[in-house]
Amino acid sequence: MELQTISTVSKEHGISTRMLRYYEQNGLIKSMRKDGYSYRVYDDANLKRLQQVIILRKLQIPVKQICIILNNPDATTVVEIFKKSIQGLDLEITALSTIKIILDKFVNELEGLVGIGLDLDFIGGDSVLELSRSLSLVQKNIKESVTMNDLLKAADVLNKLENVRVVYVPPMTVASVYETGENAEEKAWKSAVDFVVANNLVQAKPDLRVFKIAHQNATGNSFGDEVWVSVPDNITIPHGFTKKRFLGGQYAAHVLDDNGFEVALGLQDWINESDKFQYDFDGNLSRCEPPMSELDSFGGMHLDLSEVLNFVNFQKPGFESQIDFLTPIKDYVKSEEVLEEIPGSKEKCGFKASIITKNKYKILGFTQIMSGDATVDGFINEAKHDGRMGLLSKLKKPGAPILGFGSHDMDSQIRGGWRYTICLAESDIADIEGLMRHNPYVEGIDASRWLVFEYAKGDTFDDHAVAPKLGHTWNGVISGSFATIPNEDENVINCWYPIK
Repeated sequence: MELQTISTVSKEHGISTRMLRYYEQNGLIKSMRKDGYSYRVYDDANLKRLQQVIILRKLQIPVKQICIILNNPDATTVVEIFKKSIQGLDLEITALSTIKIILDKFVNELEGLVGIGLDLDFIGGDSVLELSRSLSLVQKNIKESVTMNDLLKAADVLNKLENVRVVYVPPMTVASVYETGENAEEKAWKSAVDFVVANNLVQAKPDLRVFKIAHQNATGNSFGDEVWVSVPDNITIPHGFTKKRFLGGQYAAHVLDDNGFEVALGLQDWINESDKFQYDFDGNLSRCEPPMSELDSFGGMHLDLSEVLNFVNFQKPGFESQIDFLTPIKDYVKSEEVLEEIPGSKEKCGFKASIITKNKYKILGFTQIMSGDATVDGFINEAKHDGRMGLLSKLKKPGAPILGFGSHDMDSQIRGGWRYTICLAESDIADIEGLMRHNPYVEGIDASRWLVFEYAKGDTFDDHAVAPKLGHTWNGVISGSFATIPNEDENVINCWYPIK
């Protein structure tokens, strides 16, 4: 029997160590301590149980119901739980079908009013109300065979974040403890709790706040864990701790529940789609003094916080954890998009380069995870053969480039690869409705700055190596970089590289 450490299990299954501990607290899996080995490990039986938990969560089964299924595997009980889930999904399907049919009705009615003033009383008209009362569930053709890929896609749709809050976190003095290596989060948390108890901070500081910070780069590689405890300004900090001044600021917040490992990605999507806010990447590391240092890896670190709410009850056995995930944001202000060439760029880095600030936009196209034997050339050739590349060419505006977007996200990390997408920017699509009928992959891109390089087909070009020669580093919030996919008769390729 091969035992696996918590960090290995976290990496292989795409689940945070915090989520693994949450499952363990709820009795879904169990870890053990190997003799002479200080780290927590999992055996084959618990790894199999973890796979069952992951699949049941993707099927939208709540954690408490999973506990009942796995700890009392009676067929009747399981059937009843599944029936309740099906009933909930039926309600969602019915609601969405109702909305779709009403919107179709609106479209049909409004298409006859193009160019004519619209009486908005139409929206509350008797015909529409009567229509909404009489609608029944529209039967769908469901594929007989559903793959895990289909299940992951369906879960992504249903797990779209709701109830995102915008909060202001006030400035405060904090005691910080930082740990690296195996069980870094657990060690940092224990030190923080011991510090709170030793200094009686629950009574000494009634407004006590506690934060966890994962030190990781843009591709999800972990470099350690830090815990902040708010403290009185005049407190003496023990060895192993550092006193810092947290400057606070504006954050997008969402509860970190049993879907917690997906919340970070969901918040990023929420910010990208917001017309009021954008990610505060350029300034977020300076939200504390002394400023947090960058990781020694491209993409840098993000100052995302996990705040442990109700710290007193959090320590009680059996108390369900209450944690908010906080992502730094700032007000979104549209900018003028002007492409400015960088003087002397060819001499500095070997390629002509310009810089541009882009507003928020979306890309639409077709995507594939590059893992195993998958290659970009293979994907592009397949897209040319099956007509997807031709479809993008047909639906784009004249002169608009087809782009290749190489990126990283949670889905690709789980599958041990990276994502490649052939796409168009939304503004470059002549017939968006026509493209949407082909169920394209859609991703939002936050407001950001970009280096734009120009090079010839066949040139050796590594954007991560070239950009630093111009004094810029990668904006890791943008998950990847773009390059044009030229036609057979075109020789020039442009690369868009996101920078801080």
